[in-house]
Amino acid sequence: MPPRCSFLSRLARRRRPGAAFTLIELLVAAGITALIAGFIAIIVRNVSANWSRASGRLGADAQARLVLDQLQQDLQGAIYRDDGAVWFAADVIDRTGNPANLWTEAGRNPKPTGTGAAGSVILNPPSVADGRFGKAGMWLRFFTTSRGSNVAANVATHSAPVAVGYQIIRRFSATNPANQNAAYLLHRAQARPAADARGRPGVLESGFNILAAAYTTSTAANNNGATTGDPRGIQVPGTNQGGAGRNLDAVVADHVIDFGIRAYVYDRARPGALRLVFPADASGRPAGNANSRYRPTLPPHTPPDQWGGAQPYPEVVDIMVRILTDEGAAQIANLERVQNPALAVPAKYNGNAAQWWWGVAAENSRVYTRRVVLQAKPL
Repeated sequence: MPPRCSFLSRLARRRRPGAAFTLIELLVAAGITALIAGFIAIIVRNVSANWSRASGRLGADAQARLVLDQLQQDLQGAIYRDDGAVWFAADVIDRTGNPANLWTEAGRNPKPTGTGAAGSVILNPPSVADGRFGKAGMWLRFFTTSRGSNVAANVATHSAPVAVGYQIIRRFSATNPANQNAAYLLHRAQARPAADARGRPGVLESGFNILAAAYTTSTAANNNGATTGDPRGIQVPGTNQGGAGRNLDAVVADHVIDFGIRAYVYDRARPGALRLVFPADASGRPAGNANSRYRPTLPPHTPPDQWGGAQPYPEVVDIMVRILTDEGAAQIANLERVQNPALAVPAKYNGNAAQWWWGVAAENSRVYTRRVVLQAKPL
């Protein structure tokens, strides 16, 4: 009996109910807690980063779908006549003063111009998805029907011919003149079918030549591009500043940093039965960077040996649009913002600001393409 009592008393002394934890036990518990907290922090950070990336991709995807659907509707409804006039035109714009004259240049590290890996003009890669179409992308304009537009149409002219124009402009992104934030905005301007009640002209009064003065150089008070539906809006889609604020009605998507097309005609002798006509050389191969204008005046079926210096109207068009994710838009905005001290070009870009701009853009953007078959026949 005494030995048993001695064992129990020793056990009680070894671990009494009120005894405190030892220092080693506390350190082990603290270490395990810190380890678990670290794991939780890493998981939360990774989930947050993945959610942010996924959200940015979804936003870009939604905008791309809207842009491509609108372009497809417009191109499938495109019209032209075999009358020698230009009903369809495209220009690669690689300069600061783009046709709209609304471009707001970045204070630092602007989007580059020029050719090469660090430039914004690469017209001859095998795939349209790998192309670059200029600092301001491609200025595309043509005549189409008014269906599927982003401007309400009068019932009497619902299917009447209208002129539409697409272009990227880096400009102020809010209607309030006090807001100086700028973004790369894709515009879709549409000229009204005919004159409105106030006497502002439409396509009927301006004619069916997309190069006519009414769509380009007109400065008439009733056709200056400031009012939605003006023919000159094809070149100048809205206003940037002024007492009435800014007109952003033509904007269809933001954070669009590149946009362009490739145009084809059917040719059974070519792979895929398609012959590239823009941007292309005389043999139908993707052209060098100098071929930056498209002015088709010939019917699509015109034999190539009869083209001379002219170009045929397209039968198939490949569209490319590059859109920044939300994170990419924030990074580009920070890169272009005036800061003191100025941001240093990361070492991996060898001090080249142009490479830096396109490096950030390429890593934080998504490219979308779509092939559209045009149904147009000469009238």
